[in-house]
Amino acid sequence: MTDPTKPALGLSVGATTLAAVTEQRSVTRAPVVTLPGLVVSDVVDRVGDPVGIVAADGSVHHAEMLLADALRALSYAATEGRPLPPAVAITYPAHWRPAAVEALRRAIRRIPEWSAEEPALIPDVAAALTALTTNPGLPTRGVIAVCDFGGSGTSLTLIDGGSGAPVAPTLRHLDFSGDLVDQGLLVHVIAELSAGATLDVTGTSAIGSLTQLRAQCRAAKERLSTATVTALPADLPGFRGDVRLTRTELDAAVTRALAEFVCVLQDTMARAGVRPADLAAVASIGGAAAIPAITTTLSEHLRVPVITTGRPGLIGAIGAALRAARGPADDSATALAPAPVVPAAPIEPAVPAAAAALAWSEAPDVPELASAVEPPAQPVARPVLDFEPAPPDLAGSGEAALPWYRRPMPVVAAALLVIVGAGAGTAVALSADNSPVAPVTPTPSISSTPQAAPAPAAPSAEPSAAPVQNQAVQQATQVPQPRTVVQAPAPVTQTQIVQAPPPPPVTADAPPPVTETQTTTVVSTEVSTPPPVTETATVTPSPAPTQPVQPPFYIPPIPTIPPIPGLAHIIVPPPSG
Repeated sequence: MTDPTKPALGLSVGATTLAAVTEQRSVTRAPVVTLPGLVVSDVVDRVGDPVGIVAADGSVHHAEMLLADALRALSYAATEGRPLPPAVAITYPAHWRPAAVEALRRAIRRIPEWSAEEPALIPDVAAALTALTTNPGLPTRGVIAVCDFGGSGTSLTLIDGGSGAPVAPTLRHLDFSGDLVDQGLLVHVIAELSAGATLDVTGTSAIGSLTQLRAQCRAAKERLSTATVTALPADLPGFRGDVRLTRTELDAAVTRALAEFVCVLQDTMARAGVRPADLAAVASIGGAAAIPAITTTLSEHLRVPVITTGRPGLIGAIGAALRAARGPADDSATALAPAPVVPAAPIEPAVPAAAAALAWSEAPDVPELASAVEPPAQPVARPVLDFEPAPPDLAGSGEAALPWYRRPMPVVAAALLVIVGAGAGTAVALSADNSPVAPVTPTPSISSTPQAAPAPAAPSAEPSAAPVQNQAVQQATQVPQPRTVVQAPAPVTQTQIVQAPPPPPVTADAPPPVTETQTTTVVSTEVSTPPPVTETATVTPSPAPTQPVQPPFYIPPIPTIPPIPGLAHIIVPPPSG
């Protein structure tokens, strides 16, 4: 806890500014060390470098030792030469490596004033959170983006508002800094002077003048943080006078670089898994954070409060002084600890009503609470609603609650009836289909005119007739019963009719009906019909054909001829096998 009566000293280390704060005053200086006859700069960025800084006289100096001497001199300047207070805390940039922090710690131990009681070393982000929590305050939930706009770059750290622990490592962004803003103003001033006067800045004689003009631009930047217009003196070859600058020109110099930093901030949040809704606030610290355009741009793009102070460059030193005044430094990480368990108070037994009535004088004079009196409800015009009575409970009366068509037994019975009906219909269809079906002989696609068959030869006793007769008898015997085929009108198609060899003589052993019918049908069809009749004839292959099959030739289609009544058509089935 901070002790207001305990003197404390807070020091902050920046790339371009060293700051010291006490309870009475604050001091800022550039990190430049003056030695007898020497001036050494660029000290902060070289801390922890094993290679020393070579001065103009050839001497070598380690950056951490030079920085420790600069902090000692700054401390005496803050106390106005009085002895240094025992409570001292020093902040270092959060993006430093552990080797640089340890090198600075060893260098501070060598300072005689701090050898007995070592000052606390804390990162500038932690010191800034301490200062901003004290005044003006920070949210205790969500994520806080701490943006340190320094002289050589901008550091970005995401902090958990509840625990104070970093969500992601500190990111160093070098494309937006106070030095770059000063350089942008210098370029703008030179462009304005070159347009209206004869200005020569290319010679070596202008180097000193440009250095002074850049320092004036930095001072003008700081003045424009609170004013809307300022003037800076310029002493250049070809021009000598005052140059007028406005805040609008300053905003134009930082707009592009600031927009790029906002994109870097959003990308860092995305990589750390922080959603835009999780961002609670932005803490803006560092010397360049005093530029009004930075605050307005961050608030416009991120839609969260931007928390800062009137002198953001001293926030780190103020936080260090507050940490030093609290007591011994605690460099350990903040951790969540369980809340202490408080035992519940015992419940007193209820006092009987009679005892309470006897001790009326000991009761405090507290008026009894009257019951809440509500004003009578005003009538409101509403439509009249008629509700249907609830259906009677059928479960108690023994009746089924479901309709008959949704009960399980009727559904099962209906399904069985459908199955039985389907089976009966299938059986009837199968029994009606048991009648013999006449074989249908496919008709060829080419038709030829039948030639006149030669006259049947007289029966002879040649040995070759016996096999044919036996084959015909065997074919007739294999047929279980003769099937009568009614020939339909011949379709208008091309049918190929192959002339069969002359039928063999029929013997007396063959069945007379079959043999005479076949012979008569073939002879009468081919001889007595003047125009050829298209009919389908089954070709019975013979063991040795006596005539070669003539090639078919095309005959134009003939009209359909109605069947001749009384003419029987019997198709001899082909031999089996």
